[in-house]
Amino acid sequence: MANTPYALHNLNVEMRDIRIETGFSQSALGNIINRTQKQMSEIENGYVNPTPELAIRWFTALGAYEHADMVHYIFGLHPLATAPIDPRLNENLGRALINLRKQIDQARVAVENIEWWMSNLRPGTITDVPIKDFQQIYDLVPANKTTLYALNREFGVDLKSLADSWTVKSFSTKVAMPRYEERQTVLV
Repeated sequence: MANTPYALHNLNVEMRDIRIETGFSQSALGNIINRTQKQMSEIENGYVNPTPELAIRWFTALGAYEHADMVHYIFGLHPLATAPIDPRLNENLGRALINLRKQIDQARVAVENIEWWMSNLRPGTITDVPIKDFQQIYDLVPANKTTLYALNREFGVDLKSLADSWTVKSFSTKVAMPRYEERQTVLV
């Protein structure tokens, strides 16, 4: 991504600034992410480029989830990675829920529009995909993140625990992708 608003060469500065902003010393954060104080200093001063994995661990340890999202965006780690949400939008759960509700309402209308579009598709005809409606559905992703980040910041809910709970439930309800071994037995 050559034309990204977030420059890879500024990542080390972002990492340092967030560490300082959250009140961690290099040694304290280094202990959490298994790095020495010297390694932390080399990263922050730009002598060593952080890997995406290290940058994500760094920001996650500091509760800077939007910055972890930024790493996904900078490195193009996922096709749905986008610019991160402004952290100031994630400080109030009430406002986040109001926004989520608004996005859900708009997504419902978008789904109805897409259903109408699909029901009117005819073989051999070329039609434009209603991309604005799909974008409206995508807006649920940042709205959901905003709500969960606000939940973490305002009430201290552990997002990893929440994700782990979903994962356990998703396996029992057969929503999660089957494990490798289970997929292989189906192929045999």
